[in-house]
Amino acid sequence: MTASPPPPPPLPPSPVTGAPAAATDASAGRFAGMVAAGILVSRLAGFVRTWFIARYLGLSAENDAYMVAQRVPNAIRNLLGEGTLSAAFVPVYSALLGHDERRAANGELARGDAAARTLANTLLGVLLVMVSILTLVGIAAAPVLTDIIAGGFSAEKAALTTRLMRVMFPMAALMVISGWCLGVQNSHRRFFMSYASAAMWSAAQIVLLAGWGARAESLAQLAWWLAWATLAGAALQVAVQLPEVWRLSGPLRPSVNTRNESVRAVLRNLVPVIGTLGVVQLSGFADTFIASWLPDDGAITALTYANQTMLLPVALFGIAVSASSLPELSRAQQSTGDQAVRVAQRDAARARVQQGWVRILFYIVPSALAFIAFGDLLIGVLFRSGRFGLEEQTVVHAALAAYAVGLISFASNRLFATVFHAAQDYRTPLRFSMVSVAVSITLAAALAFAFRAHPLAAAGIALGAALGAWVNFALLWNAVGRVLGPLLDEASRSAVWRIVLLALLAGVIAFAVRSLLPELHRWIEGPIVLGVFSLSYLVSSWWMGSGEAARWLRLRPRQRGSGKEQ
Repeated sequence: MTASPPPPPPLPPSPVTGAPAAATDASAGRFAGMVAAGILVSRLAGFVRTWFIARYLGLSAENDAYMVAQRVPNAIRNLLGEGTLSAAFVPVYSALLGHDERRAANGELARGDAAARTLANTLLGVLLVMVSILTLVGIAAAPVLTDIIAGGFSAEKAALTTRLMRVMFPMAALMVISGWCLGVQNSHRRFFMSYASAAMWSAAQIVLLAGWGARAESLAQLAWWLAWATLAGAALQVAVQLPEVWRLSGPLRPSVNTRNESVRAVLRNLVPVIGTLGVVQLSGFADTFIASWLPDDGAITALTYANQTMLLPVALFGIAVSASSLPELSRAQQSTGDQAVRVAQRDAARARVQQGWVRILFYIVPSALAFIAFGDLLIGVLFRSGRFGLEEQTVVHAALAAYAVGLISFASNRLFATVFHAAQDYRTPLRFSMVSVAVSITLAAALAFAFRAHPLAAAGIALGAALGAWVNFALLWNAVGRVLGPLLDEASRSAVWRIVLLALLAGVIAFAVRSLLPELHRWIEGPIVLGVFSLSYLVSSWWMGSGEAARWLRLRPRQRGSGKEQ
């Protein structure tokens, strides 16, 4: 028996908070877990909603119309809501809160959070004015927007899309307010409700479809009812967040006084962030436009279902790690000190990003492999019912497998961009997004139209998006390395290779089990094969020393490996 190693020396305090580094790492994991838990609740509700939509609308022209009608309101939501406010608002708001935290830690009298509250209320007022104008313009311009987004639709299909878009356009305003609520909560390290609240949006649609889905006289009528339920769900999503926001930031007193320097800083940040997200939205609109010209109805819906499935691990792990890291990295940017302190802060930031990325890969690598090899089973379990049959399952699986090619880059890019957002550098991610989106659109159009007559042509659009995401990944990786230093040391490189090899091993085991199974119902075969894959990966990872796997299996971590995926 070998002698036990001596205990490690005490960890140095964090240069940001003064807490021991171990506590900082533990809090990062806890915050990421809160984000992941909230996202999981909302995503599971989303899959139930999608199951009902697939059951009653299938891959139909009416479902295409409903999906396209949501695109512009959702684009405004993304441009002015969750992603934008997290990137532009959270760094400034968190810095104000962090200023007080540091003064209190030093025994000084904190000046209170009056400045933070002023910032939150002023931004709320500005957002209300902006989204009110955009909503009125959007309702009036709905026919033009339909022609721009889905130029390949027939006249009847375009008319239905316009009607649905006019109903759902106010949803954009509600979702932007929801994004503001999310920014306030995340800055105060309240992560669960801000992400779980999206379940209410799905719940309203589930109630409508479960209660009245079979009573509609036509698919067009059902799509019309569903549009109103979608709008109601957005209102519910905001309503469940307001009590917590009120408690954190005080009574809501919207203002449009933009003379405050912190407010101006957020508004300055909004421009490049909106530009970055606008470029990404352009890619999505381009994909929709390309799909509208494919001869088969349902191409847009197939891409939507595949994208929703692909985004589950991205949201649970990529966004969870990124969202929980942004406030802490932002607080670090506001610290002052001599050169030694700044070097320590840079090293701490690199360690946080490095550990976060390996944690992301622990989940994303096996997810990508499962989507490609066993995605047909997953899609069958999630969506196959009613009007959504085997043919529809094949089409969606092909698109999912194509998206999975870029799953690592989709999940990683958000974390790497956070490094620049925390420093309020928004132009660097914008430039990289412009390049990657140009690649995505070019490849998507080339692949889709080259196989236009094939039922799986929509998968070409997904593959173009995946390859473009890898371009963005390469650019961000190099830029982050220049700012923080190399992200892969020997230990983390070993952890990455171990993750890849163990995922492949789990895939081989699951494939062997699937080949030996008799013909079973999809609701039996799917859980068996996917369960074997997941369990094989977790057990083998635990055996190799993964603390992440040990937590899932509720076992004591084995003392092996680098521990980078802890």
